[in-house]
Amino acid sequence: MSRRSGIVMALVFAFSVVGLDWSLGVAPDPYRSPDPMAYGSKSGASGAICTFAPGAEQ
Repeated sequence: MSRRSGIVMALVFAFSVVGLDWSLGVAPDPYRSPDPMAYGSKSGASGAICTFAPGAEQ
């Protein structure tokens, strides 16, 4: 396989994954999503932004 065909195959794969996700996906509901600053917090959806405080238990 030449370098050019590998690049073309990688681009086709990337565009097909993005296209499938875009066509089959559902738009996010901003009223049901957690606070962006609480991303990764186990209690983020309940508004527990204080879990990022220094010294907070993990």
